[in-house]
Amino acid sequence: AYTGRAREKEFGWKEAPQPKFRIETIQVEAPTGQPQLIALQPYMSTYSYATRFNFETTLRLYFNQLRNEGLLDTATVVVLPEYIGTWLVAAGEKEAVYSAATITDAMRTMAFSNLFSFAWNYLRARGSDKVADALFRMKSAHMARVYAAVFSALAKEYQCTIVAGSIVLPDAFVDKEGSLRIRKGGPLYNTTAVFYPNGLPDTQLVKKQFPITDELGFTACAKPGAVPVFATAAGRMAVLICADSWYPAAYAPLQGRADFLVVPSLAGTDSVWQSPWQGYNGAPPPADVDTGLYRRISEGEAWQLYSMGTRAPQAGVHQGINVFFTGDLWDLHPQGRVLLLQNDSLRVLPPAKGKGRIVRMPLQLPLQTN
Repeated sequence: AYTGRAREKEFGWKEAPQPKFRIETIQVEAPTGQPQLIALQPYMSTYSYATRFNFETTLRLYFNQLRNEGLLDTATVVVLPEYIGTWLVAAGEKEAVYSAATITDAMRTMAFSNLFSFAWNYLRARGSDKVADALFRMKSAHMARVYAAVFSALAKEYQCTIVAGSIVLPDAFVDKEGSLRIRKGGPLYNTTAVFYPNGLPDTQLVKKQFPITDELGFTACAKPGAVPVFATAAGRMAVLICADSWYPAAYAPLQGRADFLVVPSLAGTDSVWQSPWQGYNGAPPPADVDTGLYRRISEGEAWQLYSMGTRAPQAGVHQGINVFFTGDLWDLHPQGRVLLLQNDSLRVLPPAKGKGRIVRMPLQLPLQTN
């Protein structure tokens, strides 16, 4: 059980990987020093999560590029995708975990190679998906340490605010000393932390209110309406995690309180975007949804009709960015898009297939409304 495990800097690449990214700059007439949002879509693989060293090295490729392009300052907010920290559940595991053909095979290997710890947590699992619940609880302390340490270091070194995608942790909180902590017996939440240029996380954490069906087996629904607003150098920022951006209830607390919105997301290959929309996933549709459109429009058209592009302006938020995960993880091959909301106009960028991406969107402050 203890042999052949990933070790810090011993299980990294034999040489630095070639960066896979392209930069797309959204041109907006703005004076020098204008606050800006950066959608950062690092191309992630299973080996990116083997160690903290691998995880941080992967992300630094993109932050170094941002710095080289002169795109970073204290008025810059860098937004990463949903689940960017969640796959740290695989850190420190055996080679067979990273080379497994499917995520099911990888989880099975993790369970058997941590048998006693897994069994202990399995007996205390809360969700219906007891295997996933147990694995996340088993690795949660290490996941939280790596996630917090890496994003704290990046925010401080590159002097920017980072919306650190999301990570699944048991009832996480930030203590008085500014450390990210967990309550081991608490429910698992899909959680986002925001890190400032001083390296410290905001004491407010964002927890997903409307998990989709695939998540409900191991993650809990956060308290409705618990949507914090973050005071950044770029303005007042709200964060909604993926599916939360589809529900008016998530926007209700933002009326008159937020200057811009960021949405970390994850979806499958771009074929999902093109496929018929199957309807709301994990919770009943809001009252304003035309269920007659189910299977008549595409998933991508539904994203534009019922998420940030229409719901944010209704809540008085006229600028925002939606960032999707990209990479190859076992049998998961997400090909992330980026959605840009500028003065109530939504722009949808093409998928990032086989590469990472950096997208820059300057903010216009004071915000213009239609």
